[in-house]
Amino acid sequence: MAKPVFRKSVEMAVEILGGNDAVARYLGVTPDDVLNWLAGTAEPAVDYFLRLVDLIENSTVKAARTATVVRSRKDETNAPMPKPRRSDQSA
Repeated sequence: MAKPVFRKSVEMAVEILGGNDAVARYLGVTPDDVLNWLAGTAEPAVDYFLRLVDLIENSTVKAARTATVVRSRKDETNAPMPKPRRSDQSA
């Protein structure tokens, strides 16, 4: 069965911020609140949920931009060197 979106968003925030306590500090709630959300025994209020969604979105966008830059630099590094052009020298 799929996890409710509230619980999944809390799990993702825990991963992004590095722990339950970090999520609690970020939202200004108690660590027990975060544990209850993770256990599925409670759901975050809408304003907390929206802050989590913003955090996840910003993290995802940042990761995508970083991946694009890294991929672009890799492409530049692995690009074949242009062949020297022969100059048409007429005698």
